Amino acid sequence: MTESTASDSKVLICLNHGAEEPENILIAYLVGVEALRAGKQALMFLTKDAIHVATPGFADTIEVPGAPSVAALHEEYIASGGRFFACPVCVKVRNMQDAQWVANTEVAGVPSVYEYTKGGALVFNY
Repeated sequence: MTESTASDSKVLICLNHGAEEPENILIAYLVGVEALRAGKQALMFLTKDAIHVATPGFADTIEVPGAPSVAALHEEYIASGGRFFACPVCVKVRNMQDAQWVANTEVAGVPSVYEYTKGGALVFNY
């Protein structure tokens, strides 16, 4: 077994799809949860309609027949320390400045993503 290095101890999951692409949401959560289970840090950078992922109750509305529960994955992701950055421009464009957010969510843009990935990160895009 090898030790994690700085470049692979962080996982960045870029998600830019909302309810119109439930499988993208499912896969983003699968990647995030597995990263956390492996002892890595996980951050989902949510853009476009994906910002809804970080709102209370949204995960409960996403179902992919025959796949693991998105709601259960969402709960595990948050409980295990998974984080969300909601794109501030996307929040403003959707007039969601006053939205309620789930735990571990920040409205934060690319400069914050760069700070998170400093030293390296595994990046996935959905």
